[in-house]
Amino acid sequence: MPTLPRLILALALIACATPAAAQQTRTLSSLQQQDVRLATIADRLLTANDHLCRQHMPITGMILHSSDQYPKGNPSAFTNGRIAVSTLVPGSPAAAVLAPGDAIAAIGTTATSGMQRVDDAPLRDTAFDALAVQPAAGPLALTIVRNGREQAVTVPATSGCKALVEIRAENALNGRSDGRVIQINYGLAVASTDDQLAVAFAHEMAHLVLEHRRRLSTAGVDKGFFGEFGKNQSLNRTVEVEADRMTAHLLANAGYDPRIAPAFWRSSLGGRVSGGLFRSRVYPSSDARAQLIEREIADYLGGGSGPSYPGHLLDRRDAPF
Repeated sequence: MPTLPRLILALALIACATPAAAQQTRTLSSLQQQDVRLATIADRLLTANDHLCRQHMPITGMILHSSDQYPKGNPSAFTNGRIAVSTLVPGSPAAAVLAPGDAIAAIGTTATSGMQRVDDAPLRDTAFDALAVQPAAGPLALTIVRNGREQAVTVPATSGCKALVEIRAENALNGRSDGRVIQINYGLAVASTDDQLAVAFAHEMAHLVLEHRRRLSTAGVDKGFFGEFGKNQSLNRTVEVEADRMTAHLLANAGYDPRIAPAFWRSSLGGRVSGGLFRSRVYPSSDARAQLIEREIADYLGGGSGPSYPGHLLDRRDAPF
């Protein structure tokens, strides 16, 4: 039996550890909730605008994660394997077949046991690459492990634009797109209504559709500190303006009223996202962005709804800056 001082110390350590563990659980739960919100919106936009993209993948509503994404550990989520289903979009094809905690043993004919990380990216990204080369219109063949038992399943899929979509565990009010991954920061997601989150995602998706990262790289444009000056600043602003204009078309094709985009930029959140007094020289003011999108809607979306094929913007993908 432990002595009284040791017992008191042990109880104190448990008391300190329990709130910390609870906080970590709440944090993971909150991130997963925002992952589902974003995936629900993203799947809608990615599938509705598949005809605008040049790279495609199967969209199922399945959100994957890997054990190496959790430095502090999350063992209960990976009892069946190191790549597993995190959450599922409600009502999606995957939700009818899969369950959170199912491990992914194979994607098509590619076993996950031999997958390796690439650079600093988590193993989940390697699994995404294997998923993205499967037939875009599905069905998607998977081998899963559930309760320690391996089984083959087939998940219906819809073709959509190729993009890895995720909530980034940062409180900043922005997002990013690098031509492969679209990230929305946690801080922006929790501050947004569903319509506002759709606008933020559509803007980042517009960069992907218009292949801005490739085009900027070809032009030798710097995205860092020197991106605020000279030619870099001019071309970085050009792609932001193009993305704002494309946002209206992406939203309309997905069944949103495209006018939610200028409304976002005129909202207090839009002003904060735009940076206020500390706005980057790359971005127009929030009011200028609202006016720009309103002109795009008036000129090319007179009815305010899709379907839309904005060839005047898509043609720029193959034209040099």
